[in-house]
Amino acid sequence: MGEPPRHYWLPTPDEDRFVRHAFRGRRWESQSCDTTVCGKRVAMAKPSEMDWCTAPTCRDCNGILRDEQD
Repeated sequence: MGEPPRHYWLPTPDEDRFVRHAFRGRRWESQSCDTTVCGKRVAMAKPSEMDWCTAPTCRDCNGILRDEQD
C-alpha cells in the first residue's frame, strides 16, 4: 500500500471567518491562492498566531484525509 500524499494545514479566509484548511504539498510556498483538499479555491496569506489559535479545522478536509489513510 502506498503512502498518502503529503499535505499541510493553513488558516485561510473562508466566507466571513478564518478556517484551517488542508492543502496538497509539503508546505505553503507563498502562493496567493490555491485549492483546498476539500475543493475550495481560497486566498492565502501568512497567518497570524491568533489565526492559528482561533481558526477551526475544516471538517471536510479532515474527513477526506482520514479516508485516504484507510
